[in-house]
Amino acid sequence: MIKQFNFYDFYGYLLPGMLILGLFWLPLGVLTRTWPDQDLSKALFLAVLAYIAGQMLQTIANSVVPSTTFDGAKRQRMPSDLLLDRGHSKFSNEVKQRLSDQVKELFGLDLGVTQDGDGINDISKNRQAAFFQARSYLIAKKAAQYAEQYQGLYAMMRGLGVSFLAGAMYIAGWGLSFHRNNFCLLDGILILLWIAIGAALISALVALYYEAAKKNADRFLAGSLIVALVGWGFVAGTWRLQSVANAIPSNSEPLLWGSSLLALVAAARCFSAYRVFARAFAETVWLDFSAFRSSAVTPASSIGDATDES
Repeated sequence: MIKQFNFYDFYGYLLPGMLILGLFWLPLGVLTRTWPDQDLSKALFLAVLAYIAGQMLQTIANSVVPSTTFDGAKRQRMPSDLLLDRGHSKFSNEVKQRLSDQVKELFGLDLGVTQDGDGINDISKNRQAAFFQARSYLIAKKAAQYAEQYQGLYAMMRGLGVSFLAGAMYIAGWGLSFHRNNFCLLDGILILLWIAIGAALISALVALYYEAAKKNADRFLAGSLIVALVGWGFVAGTWRLQSVANAIPSNSEPLLWGSSLLALVAAARCFSAYRVFARAFAETVWLDFSAFRSSAVTPASSIGDATDES
């Protein structure tokens, strides 16, 4: 039971889940030219289903869609690490040094702001550890609202991106079903569907029992599911088109292919926005932590002695 439904649940889980359910329904709506029934009990059931679907989407997306960015040497780095490099210009040297002093005082970690990390050395590891501790510190002090909004936004864009991509593949399968009489296409898609289902099951088992291979297994699982969605769309479209062969709207196929293409474009835009919000989240945590630490220390001249209110 969810004791507190917050904005992260809404942005990160419910909206992406509602989107993917809507995209899965879209081909049927195009063929029948109808809207879903406006019934309260069905709406509540779909809301719960959307929330569960959103949870599953984020579970896969968290492993498959990284929030890393490339540095000058084309290495994938976490934004919270890259921001503190000597040569990175987002923060001034004074801000980096003040942040380094505050982290050193509170957590005993050296951020190495006069050096560059590489994503795997001790400097980068210290920065990542300090970042998570700084975020936990802000949450404990109830000062993380602004940063959490960015976290909710980047989770939403990641979830929407995955939903658009999955929906595009499923709708493309419906588009292919208009050519179901081509037996080479039919046999090829059915073979790919069964291979994808088998690969997805194997990947899920590997991710479950072999922690060291979990990341690669999750990526392979995601790829297998994408292929499977095309196959499922083809099977669903074939079944539906056969049952309404004499009542298919003339413009259904171009509408479906156009919808699939638009969903792919939307997915690309969402993934781009996701990276922007992920960087903004890292910037906000560092700056909010530094500002809160600065304001939490009362100047000695005001009370005769320096006092840390934290």
